[in-house]
Amino acid sequence: MLRNQMRSSTGARATRAAPSAAGRPARARCAVAARASAATVNWEGVRKDVVELISDPAERGGIGAKGPTIVRLAWHSSGSYDKMSKTGGSKGGTIRFKEELMHGGNAGLVNPVEWLDAIKAKHPGASYADIYTFAGKAAVEAMGGPVIPWKAGRLDEMDPSTVTPDGRLPDADSGNPTKTAADLRAVFARMGFERGY
Repeated sequence: MLRNQMRSSTGARATRAAPSAAGRPARARCAVAARASAATVNWEGVRKDVVELISDPAERGGIGAKGPTIVRLAWHSSGSYDKMSKTGGSKGGTIRFKEELMHGGNAGLVNPVEWLDAIKAKHPGASYADIYTFAGKAAVEAMGGPVIPWKAGRLDEMDPSTVTPDGRLPDADSGNPTKTAADLRAVFARMGFERGY
């Protein structure tokens, strides 16, 4: 049994048993298993697979149209997050479900989901949620963007009923620049971003 080290009020070390796996709620056990599984993944191998997928020597910079499309998938996978209800976002990998792919803002994203299926199959310890977000990170970096901090261990949802309602992503055009900017700010505020502009 795992034991945690503690100090008593006299400074002596004491130990207490950590909760057993059986005592944890099922979701917490699944999250622990997802993190353990993600730790076995060769993430450098995933990065190489993503870079190979998006590479196109005929294009300037060596990256073809798949690079920005992978970034769009990662953004749309994450952009449905709601800070207040703690729903949506990339944690469940729900963008792979047809119910979410049918959202208006996700038009065309079935393609990168299918492209990444082969990478997911090659790295079965990775969740879909981790594959989508890591692929976006790898694509940004391959295209000359900044190095993006990232951690593995997102848990996939298995039920399409967890897909969030359509309408959480910003519209490309809300009719005029002022309204479009206001709508975009509202989306980022819903996700919990501070206004720093």
